[in-house]
Formats: sequence, C-alpha cells, structure tokens
Amino acid sequence: MNRIASDRTTGVLPDAAVVQRRVLRVLVASQVLSGAGLAAGVTVGALLAQDMLGATGLAGLPSALFTAGSALTAVVVGRVSQRHGRRPGLAAGYLTGAVGSLGVITAAVLDSPVLLFVALFVYGAGTATNLQARYAGADLAPRDHRARAVSTVLVATTLGGVAGPNLAAPTGTFAEKLGIPGLAGPFLLSGVAYALAALVLAVRLRPIHCSRPVPSPTPGRREAPPPTGPPRAPPTAKAAAAWSSGR
Repeated sequence: MNRIASDRTTGVLPDAAVVQRRVLRVLVASQVLSGAGLAAGVTVGALLAQDMLGATGLAGLPSALFTAGSALTAVVVGRVSQRHGRRPGLAAGYLTGAVGSLGVITAAVLDSPVLLFVALFVYGAGTATNLQARYAGADLAPRDHRARAVSTVLVATTLGGVAGPNLAAPTGTFAEKLGIPGLAGPFLLSGVAYALAALVLAVRLRPIHCSRPVPSPTPGRREAPPPTGPPRAPPTAKAAAAWSSGR
C-alpha cells in the first residue's frame, strides 16, 4: 500500500504484480462476505416459501426465481462493468442483492407471498455478481497464473458458503427476538453480507495504472530489451485499471 502511495507521489508507475495482488486481496474479502450471504439465503428460501404458503407445491419456486434473477442481472452487471468499470458494476450488483434480502424480510413480516417472490427474484442479483466477481482476479494476472487467481477467489467464496448455512440457526434466533419470523433470519445475514461486499469493492477496488504487465515466460524465446524513457501503461493495464476504477 505504501509502495503504491509513493508511486503516485513520485509519478513512477507500480508493477502490475503489486496491483494484481492488492486487487486479489480485495476480491477475496468481498467473496467471503458474499459467499456467506448467498448460501444463507438459498438454504432457507424454500422453507420460508413453504411456511408462508402453507403447502409444498410451490416450495421449489424460490430456486427458480433465484436463477431467473441471476440470469437477468448477469446481463445488467456485465453491461455496467463494460461501460463504467468492474468496480461500479460489481458493487451495484451486490447492493441489489442486499435490497432483495430486505424485501424478503419485509415480505415475511407482512406475510405477503407476492412480495416474497418479487424479492427473491431481486435477491438473485447477488448470485450473478458473486459468479462474475471471481473472474476479475485474473484480469491483471500473467497468462500462466490466471487459473490460480480465479481459483483463489473461488476458494474464498467456498469459505463464505460454508459459514453461511452454519449461521442460519443463530440468525433465525436473533430475528425472532426482533419480531421477524425465524426463517427470514438468514436473509438478515445475506443483506448485511451483500452490503459489506459492495462497500469493500466500492472503497478498496481502486487499482492504478501499472508500469508493465507481469510477463509469462516463453521457453526458447529471447526477451526484447527494456524500453527507454518514462514508464508507460500498456493497453492491458490501462484497460484493467479502467474497469476497476470506473474511469
């Protein structure tokens, strides 16, 4: 962090590897949070619908709504990320998921199945954003390290996914103390987790231009001599900085 700050002061561009590691740490933090939020809500969605409807006939509808909302949001988040950068695109997606969580809680309090189904559709935005965020870690990685970068973020999602369901019972008990149905308690966790993930991305996912991308070694190939003059940001680094910082 100090190195990046000093580079901004001196005007010397930092190495892409430094920025890529920083981006990866931010993505790991956001994915742990969003993974917990995603797993917590999906765990009890069907049970909440069954409890509110008093029948099992439509208990599978929440999963269908998650998927439909995720599919639609994937297109929207992708377009926002392409036009304004990954940072605003991913942050907006997680905020939308947080709004969906709030809607589910409100529907449970009001005992409104219609509002529940609408909120579950919106809640699917968190799923799409979680899936897209894992690939952002590979944007500044060298070609032979991209798979490792993606898997690192994926492992962070798994950690959150393991923690989420285990917190379903405690959050349900906490919700009942607040006068909220117990099955809606995990959506309290989902809403907070998605909101925190959006905050982490909005505040911390701010890489700057890099001096050069991290090269991938090519056996038997002679490396070109280093360029002279002041460092310049290559197109790949400029593009990566643009999608993250929102220009």
